[in-house]
Amino acid sequence: MSTTLYPWHQKLFADWQALLHPAHAYLVVAPADTGGEALLHTLAASVLCENKTTDGLPCGTCTGCQLISAHSHPDLRILRPSILDMANAIEETRPEKPSKLITIEQVRGLANMVNQTSHRGGKRVVLVYPAQRLNASAANALLKTLEEPTPHTQFFLLTHDVKQLLPTIISRCQRLNAPAPDASAAIDYLTQNMSADASWPQRLAAESNAVLRVAELHATDYFEQQHQFISELAKGKNINALRLAEQLEKTIKAAEKERLSGEPRRIDMAVVITWLQRWLHDLTLAAQGVEDARYFPNEQTTLSTLAQSIAVDKLHLWQQQLLKEQRNAEHPLNIKLWLEKLLLQYSQLF
Repeated sequence: MSTTLYPWHQKLFADWQALLHPAHAYLVVAPADTGGEALLHTLAASVLCENKTTDGLPCGTCTGCQLISAHSHPDLRILRPSILDMANAIEETRPEKPSKLITIEQVRGLANMVNQTSHRGGKRVVLVYPAQRLNASAANALLKTLEEPTPHTQFFLLTHDVKQLLPTIISRCQRLNAPAPDASAAIDYLTQNMSADASWPQRLAAESNAVLRVAELHATDYFEQQHQFISELAKGKNINALRLAEQLEKTIKAAEKERLSGEPRRIDMAVVITWLQRWLHDLTLAAQGVEDARYFPNEQTTLSTLAQSIAVDKLHLWQQQLLKEQRNAEHPLNIKLWLEKLLLQYSQLF
């Protein structure tokens, strides 16, 4: 597991180390794709390390650290959606039927571990992420565990959307707010770990400085696919909605197969709707004439031209409709028909 401590998390880690009265449960709130998972694993490794550095970081060489690296530490449990294990280095841990949720069976599986003596003579650690993926039964079961904490067991929960958690779970944890990197730190990270690229600022701005998401997507054809999609939207009422829907359906299905085989995530229905929402956002700005495009500044001229033939109230109404569509994006009944509907609705805005 990754125990990378990113530069933008160093102060939070130091502050956590300096706490005089450690809590039995912490809730780390971090923007998605900014390294929150790695921070959580670093916190766990620091607790379980048997020879920490003077800064409290795991040494990486003791028996505890070696067991963590081998995914076999007996005092560490990780609760996360099984779909995240598709790329696990240990083939036996890859699920046959991956789930996007944390289930009650996973929470119940903690019982033996938290009620037994620590194998290594120290603390036991439980990681839960992303915590907003706990299904209702799992959330209630975890709450009972948090309400009656066992000695020498520490919980670390990570969420990207605290509003989706049970208020009672939030109240049982000490909150740690993990910041996203600022634009400068994100560009420095991408440049040092990948390459210098003039597109980094624009891509980071479009992805809300989700630096690890940008890095991951850079290795795929995501940005190329996005460019092709936006080029079609730029045609306004002349868009070929049926043909584009057919092309996108093939792309989404291919990406899903790659995802299930452990490849980096790329495009799904939620991504396509997000692209639509971002294009509508920039189109609305152009129609109002209040500021330049945020997501697609290279398309400013096209956006301004399209905005001349559309009413702002139509844009606002369709943005509200897209919000509703986004809530169902993970459960598409028929991708092609759904795409056709959305793209035809878009063409009718003009």
